[in-house]
Amino acid sequence: MDDDQRAIATAIGAAVRTARKEAGLTLREVALKSGLSQPFLSQTENGHAVPSVMNLHRLAQSLGTTAHSLLAQGERTPSSLVRAGEGRTFELAHDSVIRFCSTGSRTMEPNEITAAPHSEAGEHTEHAGEEFIHVLEGSVEVEVGLDEHHVLHVGDTLLYTSTIPHRWFNRTAAVARFLIVSSPPSF
Repeated sequence: MDDDQRAIATAIGAAVRTARKEAGLTLREVALKSGLSQPFLSQTENGHAVPSVMNLHRLAQSLGTTAHSLLAQGERTPSSLVRAGEGRTFELAHDSVIRFCSTGSRTMEPNEITAAPHSEAGEHTEHAGEEFIHVLEGSVEVEVGLDEHHVLHVGDTLLYTSTIPHRWFNRTAAVARFLIVSSPPSF
């Protein structure tokens, strides 16, 4: 683990511990609610492990918060400026990266995904609110529920109710880059 990864692990661990204590839950209760093992949760809280995005999402839901809130640093400010090439990033599976396009706790969560060739979001996810996708580069396939499959290309957008299980795929040999905006925050 390099220094940046250690800093992320420590920050996530502290945020998880604080949220768990504020919720009045034990590690065992969070393990049962999230489906994650108690030893893994202990390692996470102690900054020795970084959960995947999907596990962070499960963990946040079990704590009554969002993954974005667990990852956010600082207080809510009237505005949030994240310059090109800046912003906190979190590695997804298959060398894909999520970049947080805002700071602090917000009612809307904008994120940029850079999806490696032949990568995918992993499991379906569902959460309160709506989600908006706008493709910036390449193409991405989005699965919404069991019946909807949309292939989006540069400039295409998709808006859907995020209580329906959904996930994305990059089935091409090229990198895809797209914005996902959720309201309320899901990560």
